[in-house]
Amino acid sequence: MTKDAKPVSEAAARLGSYVQHLRSERALSLRPLADRAKVDFSWLSRLERGRIGSPDARRLWRVARALDVEPADMYLEAGFGDSHDLPGFGPYLRAKYDLPEEAVEQLEAHFALINEKYHPAHNRGDEAADA
Repeated sequence: MTKDAKPVSEAAARLGSYVQHLRSERALSLRPLADRAKVDFSWLSRLERGRIGSPDARRLWRVARALDVEPADMYLEAGFGDSHDLPGFGPYLRAKYDLPEEAVEQLEAHFALINEKYHPAHNRGDEAADA
């Protein structure tokens, strides 16, 4: 492995290995998986080599769905280890559903009200930062 090909982090290397393993199990090459996931081929190649330190949650969701695995598993492999590292509700909605921005904002506001009802001491700044 050359100096340039070194993984960005352990989490990036772990995620790349995980994706490569799943892809191999399904007998897919990079291009068909990239097409199925609707992600750029070169991005997927860099992801598998561990060269992407902070992968986009939406792209990971697409790759997970294309590989027929739970996106949460992909997020854990990416190093989003606890709930503070996971993408917020807004990015999840944008990744999973093709909704207009106004609908995402309405759902986020509704979720914030429900969350406040059940977790009144929760720090409200967290939701805004995650969106």
